Amino acid sequence: MKRYMGSWLPLLLCMTACSSGPPLRTFVLTPPLASTALAPTTASATDRILIRHVIVPDYLDTTDILLRDGTNEVKVNGTGRWDERLSQGLTRALAADLAARLPSEAVVLDTSSPAQQQVLITVNSLDLWPDGRCVLDATWTIVDHHAPRAVDGGSGTFDSPAIGSTTGVGDSRLVDAISGNVGKLADMIALNVRQRTDRSALQAP
Repeated sequence: MKRYMGSWLPLLLCMTACSSGPPLRTFVLTPPLASTALAPTTASATDRILIRHVIVPDYLDTTDILLRDGTNEVKVNGTGRWDERLSQGLTRALAADLAARLPSEAVVLDTSSPAQQQVLITVNSLDLWPDGRCVLDATWTIVDHHAPRAVDGGSGTFDSPAIGSTTGVGDSRLVDAISGNVGKLADMIALNVRQRTDRSALQAP
């Protein structure tokens, strides 16, 4: 018996080493801080826009990168993962994108001080295919700190085309596809904020 175990042991070790594969790559949705620095938390409340935690479907709020596989199936990407839960990553990414698009405003994530406006964002769906196609559907509302209900908002569906074959593209390109659609969502929200600011300026005495 020991002789048989000895002959199989090298093969088992080889199979274990071969099946383990390379380590998972870890991704974030935000670029380096130097290029997307948010406003300091000491900014005046009249200048602050607070980005609330983004709401996503429960099945998406994980560190797994999920890919669409057929009509009703999703599968875990086996070579890459998120550094944090998707809802947290999207919140940081949208805040960074909005800070870049609204340089005259103080976009913040800190809730310890009051803000003139709050932006609430709900991602209704975020579908990513192995070929790099990405569809993001989201709604948002903007609330003034003194208003009991939402005063503005909108919705949008952002569809980026496939960038590779159906057999799959690299993980970095998958992340880029999501980041691109998050940027398009930030464009729409920033436009909404600027329109509100312009209307408020016109209505001011």
